[in-house]
Amino acid sequence: MKQNQSITRKFFNGVKIEIRFERYAIQFDDGQWKAIVSIESLEGKFIPGTNKSFKEIIIEAEKIDAFDSLADFAFDYLNTEKQAHIFATQNLQNSIQTALY
Repeated sequence: MKQNQSITRKFFNGVKIEIRFERYAIQFDDGQWKAIVSIESLEGKFIPGTNKSFKEIIIEAEKIDAFDSLADFAFDYLNTEKQAHIFATQNLQNSIQTALY
């Protein structure tokens, strides 16, 4: 995926999302560029694995290029975030439970 800009609409776990990509979004003093990937729920629902309807990711474009498509990158990212969210919630519940005794 070597595009400079892209907008894609897909369904992720039953939620219609829009994925926007801009390769040259932020330039740092050393000349390095960072890309921005924005993921937004078009229905106003929370994106699965988050408590938000919008997620913005600042990342090196080369990491996105490793995927076949922008949607593949976004789905991989969201699935990873979803697993991390579940793990964090379980740890929080465990720490609350031990504090009660």
